[in-house]
Amino acid sequence: MRVLMNNGFIGRVTCTTLLLLAMMPVARAASLAETVQAAVERHPQYPLHQALRKVESGYRQQAESLFGGDPSVNLSAAGDSLGSDFGYGEYVAGVSLPVWLPGQREARRQIADNLATQAELELSRLTWEVAGEVLDRAWRLRIAQAGVKQALKQWAAARALEKDVIHRFEAGELTRNDLLLAQQDVVETEAVYQEALNGQQQAELSWKNYTGLQELPEDLQRFAQAEGAPELIRHPQLRAVLAQAQTAQARVNDTRMQRRAAPVVSFYAKRDRGARNEAYTDSLGIELSVPLGTRSHAAPAIAEAEAELTGAEAEAALLKRQLELRIANAEQELHKASQLLALAQQKNEFAHARLQLSQRAFELGEMDLYQLLLARQQAAAAARDLEVRQLERQYAMTQKNHLLGVIPQ
Repeated sequence: MRVLMNNGFIGRVTCTTLLLLAMMPVARAASLAETVQAAVERHPQYPLHQALRKVESGYRQQAESLFGGDPSVNLSAAGDSLGSDFGYGEYVAGVSLPVWLPGQREARRQIADNLATQAELELSRLTWEVAGEVLDRAWRLRIAQAGVKQALKQWAAARALEKDVIHRFEAGELTRNDLLLAQQDVVETEAVYQEALNGQQQAELSWKNYTGLQELPEDLQRFAQAEGAPELIRHPQLRAVLAQAQTAQARVNDTRMQRRAAPVVSFYAKRDRGARNEAYTDSLGIELSVPLGTRSHAAPAIAEAEAELTGAEAEAALLKRQLELRIANAEQELHKASQLLALAQQKNEFAHARLQLSQRAFELGEMDLYQLLLARQQAAAAARDLEVRQLERQYAMTQKNHLLGVIPQ
């Protein structure tokens, strides 16, 4: 009676526990966009766009300044005998204020605006590059998982066949050679499974190390669908390089505007006397100092800025050519993956049809075990190849979408 009560109590506890577990919220796998964002925030280059923001803030703060440089305070004293009350004496106190030349402040403001745009596009470029790494690791892991699933399925089928062979061997229907052959097949399929499992574990380590996440994105396959081809000029990587060129152009303009130092307006108050018996007189004055700004002294800075602009423009042109080639290669890879998938489908159909015939012939004693195992191996290879080709085609479409500049949203 006590045992029945305990069993009933345990049953009620078990049911309650299962009910509570069913009511618990299930953790949702991150979306592809969330995964990319998490990987971006882990990337060592993530703070760089913030550094550009600080440079932008410095230029903007300078452009909003009232003066073209740092003000200075001037103090001077002159006389026949300083420190005494005899003879000539002069004391001057003043302040010097550098002023902007026309266009200088606007040139600095233009650099700040370009740096703000460059910082935004650099983050977009980094997001695009990280998305490519995330997609590559995700699909490699997905393909590895499919390989493990197929290998485990074939290992289980080999063990089931081994049991049947053992039963028929004990009944005298099969020879010991057939038994050894079936046992050898079990070992071989287990080795294939272990190798596939090791590949999956390596892919998992690569995925976790880069993203910091455990699970694959729930919407990974959605990005493998065909996308409308955006204009190449909208590509995140190309836009970032073009923004660098625009910033370099703004620096050239600024360097040309700054080749002449800012004029300085000085205000001063002077107190002086000619001799001991004369009273001190006070006066106010203003002075304007305008640097001539010779071209020879500004030439190195202008040349360096123009060289930076030339380098940025050349990089943009080279990148555009490289992207066009990579997109063309991605389209070719997609076409190749589609052809291989069609052939894998035909191969799978033929291999499984042959396996069914071989299985029936073996059961009727019309075929030996070796021929059956050969048909099973070919069917298993065809099934594994078909699933891999399906995933590879999706991966090829993913790569094409990524190279077109599409970022998971």
